[in-house]
Amino acid sequence: MLKRRLRILICPFDWGLGHASRCVPIIQTLLNLKQEVIVAADNAPLSFLQQQFPHIEFVRMPGFRPVYSKSNSQIMAMVRSIPKSLRSFRNDHFLLEQIIENHHIDAVISDNRFGAWSRNVPCVFMTHQLHIQLPKSMKWARPFVDFLNKWYIKHFDACWIPDFAEEPFLSGKLSFPHFRNITSHRIGILSRFSNIQPKEKEQDIDLLIILSGPEPQRSILENSILSQIDRSSGMVVLLRGLPDVSNKIDVPENICVLNHTDDNTFAELVCRAKKIVCRAGYSTIMDLIVLGRKTWLVPTPGQTEQEYLSDYVSTIFDFRSVKQNQFNLKKIEALNAPQKTTVNTNFLSHFLAQWLNSI
Repeated sequence: MLKRRLRILICPFDWGLGHASRCVPIIQTLLNLKQEVIVAADNAPLSFLQQQFPHIEFVRMPGFRPVYSKSNSQIMAMVRSIPKSLRSFRNDHFLLEQIIENHHIDAVISDNRFGAWSRNVPCVFMTHQLHIQLPKSMKWARPFVDFLNKWYIKHFDACWIPDFAEEPFLSGKLSFPHFRNITSHRIGILSRFSNIQPKEKEQDIDLLIILSGPEPQRSILENSILSQIDRSSGMVVLLRGLPDVSNKIDVPENICVLNHTDDNTFAELVCRAKKIVCRAGYSTIMDLIVLGRKTWLVPTPGQTEQEYLSDYVSTIFDFRSVKQNQFNLKKIEALNAPQKTTVNTNFLSHFLAQWLNSI
């Protein structure tokens, strides 16, 4: 029995849909526990979560969007974005204090928004990336990057890691070992498909392409794949990952284009597809594991987290990995579907109930 009804603020990072996507089971579980949930977001994450939960309260919280390069290296682009990102963290912190006061917030769950912390209410930081991966040329900077990451996370009361409780961890060395002197909990993998059981259907889609992530690399991969598709490719479904876009693009008749779709349709498309190509985003990988499908992972060039994940899960969980500049549609083969992973939603409910009672 919970002590009282609380107002919980959820703040997903504004970088693609992955952070918003994995907040869905958190939000749904809190609502099932009869708590009030308010979401602070912007751009595509805001549109996505408004579609998921049209009846809850939303606050616009301007997001930070890193500028990505068209090249395969993102080092200089990331370096140039550091001043902007630090200003964004600072602005998030001051805006959060206003939101807490104006909306009578009792606690905050921040998914990778470093500035979304306060000393006035309990605040949790959720991430699978305690140890940010660096290019080989910058390995010397890892102690400093770990120190900086830990310094920001220490502003929060606890760190939640969406991952299996026991090895092999889905995030690998991204989340292991834990930082000392920071209260950390592995809360299980988070997928918005945990409670969806798609009906078994004939695999009548020859290729499903699931796009996501920041521009311009999202569009570069999209254009590369479209240029390789012809009538011999069979039936192709392109899911663009653009919930806040309504325009269509001109494509051959054998390609079905969807800017975005609801969860049930997404799960059905995944089950109907013979071959699947997608980015190596952590939330995408969690979703596919829950749905019981292996895919070809194409990491965003220069995004070291995805480059590491695509190689790691290809070794441990038997996915396949291919670099964007080496992607060849003719060489993409179908992969056998693994056993579906059952997510213990009762564990998440019990964990959140304990956390709520501690506030």
